[in-house]
Amino acid sequence: MGISSMNATINYNRKLLKNGKRVPFTKMNGGSGKKQSYKPYVFPEVQPHVLRRIRIKTRRQNRRLLIKQLIIGLVTLVIIVYLLYFSM
Repeated sequence: MGISSMNATINYNRKLLKNGKRVPFTKMNGGSGKKQSYKPYVFPEVQPHVLRRIRIKTRRQNRRLLIKQLIIGLVTLVIIVYLLYFSM
């Protein structure tokens, strides 16, 4: 298959697209031409005290995570400074 036949194929496909006779990306292996309809998810009603508990728990977990990250970062920084200072 030469370059001329590839060019002919590309030009033919372009003509089909311009005329509206060909819908792009419908015969691909991934199935991108399929129309998928997603069902909207309906969130259940939650009472305010449950939301408050979730909010408090999330804040507590975020605070613990921040403290852990700060401690790990500080220890890493101390180790790097120690290695740089005493390696010279």
